[in-house]
Amino acid sequence: MAVDHKRKRVAWAHDGYGKEVLDLFLRQPADEQRASIRIVTGDGAKWIDSSVKEHLPNAGRVLDSFHIVSWMSDALDRVRKRLWNQARRGNDKTATEAMRGVKYAVLRNPGDLTERQDTTLAALRDTDPKGQLYRSWQLKELLRTLLRQPVGQAEAESRRWIFRASHSRIPEIVELCRKSRRRKDDILKTIRLGHSNARLEAFNNKIKVTIRMAYGFRHVDNLIAMIKLRCSGPPIHLPTSIP
Repeated sequence: MAVDHKRKRVAWAHDGYGKEVLDLFLRQPADEQRASIRIVTGDGAKWIDSSVKEHLPNAGRVLDSFHIVSWMSDALDRVRKRLWNQARRGNDKTATEAMRGVKYAVLRNPGDLTERQDTTLAALRDTDPKGQLYRSWQLKELLRTLLRQPVGQAEAESRRWIFRASHSRIPEIVELCRKSRRRKDDILKTIRLGHSNARLEAFNNKIKVTIRMAYGFRHVDNLIAMIKLRCSGPPIHLPTSIP
């Protein structure tokens, strides 16, 4: 329990810092510039909602579809870890190895799977006795495809998704279902407006990879130069020898 409390304190500190940074950023534009902003995308953090409400009077708040799917991916991985721990404590070596082997197969999109992961996913139905991991994966895929539907169809599909999730008897999924039910209107707004910060997420990931590549640089200016070089867009043609 102490660990949980510690994690909550860290999360609260991080959220408070994030709000301070966002508030500082939103104070920089002039009043007319802030009034011209119509949509703000981001994850489901409450502090983003409050900052947008305080500084951007005409902006609508949109949950990013990537983060909506990541809620389900996180819950799915928690299901896998719970089942893995149960198999490990029961000395079920076959189930333990199976749970470890499906980690990346269940989290990736079906179209991005390797041949080996595709084979692993095909055997997922029999991985655990009650099929909890397989049903969790199905719900993840249903949610992912739901976000691409027209808003009218998505509304009907979301009701079916919430019903299936709430009656799944999988603790992690039932908990997520409560969150999804609370944010249902926001999810439908995301589908209706069709905006996403996926491009920013891609840049953010590229910056993280660059930071790992730049380990050992003696000055932060070198790191900043590398980020600008990799994220600026224009192709860099290296010199080649003339035949």
